[in-house]
Amino acid sequence: HLDTKLHQQTHKAIAKPQPALLTALRKFNAYCECLEVLYDPSWGIPLPNPLPTKLAELRSNPSLMEDMWIMPSTGQVPRWLEDADVRDGICTLLKQEHCQEEQKRLGIEADNLYHFFGEELAALKLALCTPGCKFFI
Repeated sequence: HLDTKLHQQTHKAIAKPQPALLTALRKFNAYCECLEVLYDPSWGIPLPNPLPTKLAELRSNPSLMEDMWIMPSTGQVPRWLEDADVRDGICTLLKQEHCQEEQKRLGIEADNLYHFFGEELAALKLALCTPGCKFFI
């Protein structure tokens, strides 16, 4: 009885992460399909292969034990892969673009606040000039 109970608990513990694993596999395979559509062979980098969604096939899949980056790529390696300065330059360019977007957004926000306070000031001036409103000020 104890062996059966232990076996059942082990089976439940193994079965619990299955939905999350299957979701991750489906997402990975969708990324593989997307990369295949976008792929340009002139890039010279290998693409990952989709993984099987059946756990028995996944366990025996040899591609899990392969490191696709060990094998040399054909042709010239893209500069962003081999040169840290190029990667840093890409990050800097992205940061600059984000700063420009934020600067534009803040400019719009400043304009909106300027117009809002202008309208509030005009309403206050009107209230000060209206004789019946002096009781509230």
